Amino acid sequence: MPRASLVDHLILILGCLAMLGPLALALSAGLSPSAMSPLLADQPYRPTLGQMLGTSLAIATGVALVKTAVSFLAAYALSVFRLRHASTIMALLLLPLFLPIESRILPTILITDALGLLNSYTGLILPVTATGLGTLILRAQILQMPPEILEAARLDGAGPFRALWEIYLPLCLPAIAALLAFFFVLGWNQYLWPLVASPSLPDRATVVSGLALLSIGSRPSLALAAVAMLPPLVVFVVAQRWIVRGLAPMRD
Repeated sequence: MPRASLVDHLILILGCLAMLGPLALALSAGLSPSAMSPLLADQPYRPTLGQMLGTSLAIATGVALVKTAVSFLAAYALSVFRLRHASTIMALLLLPLFLPIESRILPTILITDALGLLNSYTGLILPVTATGLGTLILRAQILQMPPEILEAARLDGAGPFRALWEIYLPLCLPAIAALLAFFFVLGWNQYLWPLVASPSLPDRATVVSGLALLSIGSRPSLALAAVAMLPPLVVFVVAQRWIVRGLAPMRD
């Protein structure tokens, strides 16, 4: 092996060790019976690991499905229909990217409370779904498709909904799968909002927000951190092929 190639491989190996080392330490220290047992036992004012996993899965799944569905419908409308000021609408949809939920936490709580959604899964999911990232990606995918596709569908008598279901949805499946994986991880990693959106239900804490209920550096906290890292890692490993296909530019 040439010396330059050997140096390149050595740098890559060191980089992988630097990134995976903390994860390996957390897994080795946390995933043990002594560290997991406090998380499995019923204790006052603290949810069990099963409750936190259930809440995290519900939020992550809801965020992924709602964000992806709304993004696809908005991208379809802004790309296929001849809407006036479509570019302006797209720019307004992108504004939440510059205003994360932490910066608008107070009005978000007030609106959620006024709608009666505090201490509910709906209140945990809907405020997190406001973003234009998915619309931006899917709109770019649709705009790259030949316009003759829609013209041929219209000649065959297909209306907007039939074209949406039978033409654009199958063609956008790789991008939709990539967004589902990305939004699932985004919902899973929610920390601040679950803490403030369920003030009367401490058992509604997620795996990530549950770290605030444990002593920092303790073995149970390491175990919970290890559990919190595993699902996003599994999702990206399983969906990496779809992520590469879905987020790459379309080719003729």
